[in-house]
Parts: sequence; C-alpha cells; structure tokens
Amino acid sequence: MRVLLTGFEPFGGSDVNSSWETATRVEQLAPIGVALEVAQLPISFKRAGEAIREILQTKRPDVLVMLGQRGKGQSVDIERIAVNLMDSANPDNDGYCPQEQRIADDGDSAYFSNIPVKILREALMSRGIPAKVSNSAGLYVCNSTYYNALNEIYEQHLQTKVVFVHLPKLDDKFTVDILADSVQAIIENCINTTKR
Repeated sequence: MRVLLTGFEPFGGSDVNSSWETATRVEQLAPIGVALEVAQLPISFKRAGEAIREILQTKRPDVLVMLGQRGKGQSVDIERIAVNLMDSANPDNDGYCPQEQRIADDGDSAYFSNIPVKILREALMSRGIPAKVSNSAGLYVCNSTYYNALNEIYEQHLQTKVVFVHLPKLDDKFTVDILADSVQAIIENCINTTKR
C-alpha cells in the first residue's frame, strides 16, 4: 500500500507549521507494510497546485493524506469538501492574493473527499482526540491544493483515495506526538477503507 502524506511550509511569519512537523514525525513512525512518503508543499496557490498534480501523476499513491494548519481551532478537522474558488485577504508566500478567482476554469464547482470522513472522525474520537468533520476548508492555499488534487483524480480517473486534514497549531494540548498519533489513525483507516 502506497501512502503519500503532505504538509506545508511555514507561513505568516511563523518558523513552524504543525502540518509539516507532524508529517515528518509520522514518517519516523511509519507502520510496517506501508510504503509511506512525505512531501512538503509551498504556501503558494500556483506552485502547490502544480506540485500536487505532479505528485499524483508520478507517484500514483493508493492513499493521499494532505495536512494543513488551521489558524484557530481546538480540534483535528477532517475536510469533506474542496471548492473551486480562491479568495484571500492575506497573500501567499509568493505575494499572490487572489480575489474571488476560480481555481480551474473548466472544473466542477466542488469536489467531495472519496473517503468516508465520519469514519476518520470516529477513529480519532475513540482515542480521545478532539475531532470534527468540516464542510469548509476555507479559500486559502489548503482548499486550493485539496481542490487541485481531487480535480486531478477525477479528470484522470485515478484510484487514489484523498482526504485533507486541518491540524491545530502546536501547543501544550496538541503536541506533535498527539497530532502524529491522530494522523497515524487517519492513515490506518484510509488504508482499511481502500482495501474494502
């Protein structure tokens, strides 16, 4: 089973991004029998979209779990939907600040994760980890990258299962070990879902 795990570089003046710190920790703890690769994505509407499409074309993973950092929040948020829109008050790391722009001119208005997201939420909650299903990944780079991944999968008829997960910032409650445990549980359940 080939699993690809992505996280983002730091942004907004921070030196760390919980998504990348968690991805690298999960890489160290990869379960036996799983070919796990991690990739860091840029906080760039254009470059992150290009990178995720290239990864899907060249790596062809069975499961793609994408991680991002939520600015505010006290739970692990499993994203159900990616929408075909970029709109931000804050520029990305390239200085680009889109205003109500479509991600793909000929793409669908929205795509849903092809993994049952409630199963993932329940897996985390059974471990005592605060988790919820979110119906909005925002309109920043996280949503844009998620949309690009799902658009590529549906257009190219790939079998890859994809989900995007927003993590809280690292703090005393959400340490990198706790978040890594959360992501490991998500990966395990994604694999089980794929095998059915």
